[in-house]
Amino acid sequence: MTIKEVAERTGLTPDTLRWYEKIGLLAPVRKTAGKRDYSEREVRWIGYIKCMRRAALPVDAILEYIRIYREDAPDSKAKRRAILVRQYELLKQDLEERRRALEYLRLKIDWFDGRVTDLEAALKDATPDTLLSGDPELADEAHAHASGVAPALHHPNEKTAK
Repeated sequence: MTIKEVAERTGLTPDTLRWYEKIGLLAPVRKTAGKRDYSEREVRWIGYIKCMRRAALPVDAILEYIRIYREDAPDSKAKRRAILVRQYELLKQDLEERRRALEYLRLKIDWFDGRVTDLEAALKDATPDTLLSGDPELADEAHAHASGVAPALHHPNEKTAK
């Protein structure tokens, strides 16, 4: 199978396939008349590599896995399993960190939505004199509202320079 055929079949680019071969993810592909000639076995390896990449395994971990597989040592299965378990735990930890980041962003968005609603309500009732001589934050909001420029928002517990 030509590199073009494999690229179409796997959804990878020819450059990616050459790179996989260059770094050792794929064993050197046999060449016929100077052109790569992929076997079904190589296409299955590409499928495996894609699966591992979708599972967020870094290239280095996949390279280590493949190196151990090719060595075919008696403890190969245990070593390969250990790689997968290690990557699973790292991915689980990353997922938890991202979940916490999502929660934090949700809280900030909710706070922002509530703050904007409060300030917009205050702006509706404010007179020009109030805005010029009153609360500086309210005046900033009024100016921003009139100009279409979003002001810097601060959390109520944040200390701001005056």
